[in-house]
Amino acid sequence: MIRHRLALIAGVTSALAVVPAAASAAAVHGSYTTIDVPGAAATFAGTVNDLGVVVGSYSDRGGSDHGFIDRHGAFTKVNVPHATGTNVNGINDPGVEVGSYTDSRGVNHGFIDRHGKFTTINDPHAGTAPGQGPFPVGTFPAGINVFGVIVGGYFDAHGVRHGFIYRHGKFTTIDHPHAGTAPGQGTSLGFINDLGQVIGNYRDSHGHRISFAGRPGHFITVNDPAAPAFSTFVGGINDSELIIGAYADAHGMLHGFIDRHGKFTTIDDPAGAQGTAPEGLSNAGIIAGFYTDASGNNHGFTFTPAC
Repeated sequence: MIRHRLALIAGVTSALAVVPAAASAAAVHGSYTTIDVPGAAATFAGTVNDLGVVVGSYSDRGGSDHGFIDRHGAFTKVNVPHATGTNVNGINDPGVEVGSYTDSRGVNHGFIDRHGKFTTINDPHAGTAPGQGPFPVGTFPAGINVFGVIVGGYFDAHGVRHGFIYRHGKFTTIDHPHAGTAPGQGTSLGFINDLGQVIGNYRDSHGHRISFAGRPGHFITVNDPAAPAFSTFVGGINDSELIIGAYADAHGMLHGFIDRHGKFTTIDDPAGAQGTAPEGLSNAGIIAGFYTDASGNNHGFTFTPAC
């Protein structure tokens, strides 16, 4: 999920015109902490639970992907057995993680990790054959709430994205009503809070990428007013209905934001010379994400707002 964010941004920013935009409210002040998995070439923090446990993914020096758990500075590496790559995307307060892994054929599968016991989950409508066009193949869980409800997305056999909610062993497809139905278009969900509210994005029939939040059937559009059109990327929503994410400015640089019921404030890691991307938000107000430094290297971070 995190890795796909970088590819999505590249596609969006290449189409942006350099246009003036309204300014966000004053930046939020708080405390940033950098997260680097020991020995990693790049670290991407994905989300943080209410106990302050951070999960995410990292790339090793050979270019392989692995998941990690950061328990207040103590790292545990997460690798699904026999997978060629593992990405951890979500964790709830009981410590159950979700993510995706890639098999030897290049097909992606979802997984649930219950304290080291892995269970594979695959949406029955997901494509299963490698090489189905330029799009990822398989199932991509992205978030899990305290009740064990999982959200994410999948690409079908035609390369169309669909969101899903996985509850009690059953998948329910969630498609935004304005999402396009051509290859590369469609819907994906990225996070779910304990109230059942989700965030996600969709591509419409014109190829525009639009972010949204709310309960299925009652979605609202999320767009930072400082952002050029179609360049807002939602990351998480907590039980107070605070929304975090990032937007790409007219020059392609990422800036983080907090959306407090329609009031947007900017959060940029001071070390993020080439961009900041918040990805997850706890009910305690802690934000997790990643930034890109002046040399182009990616690091995870947590941010604790002052208010």
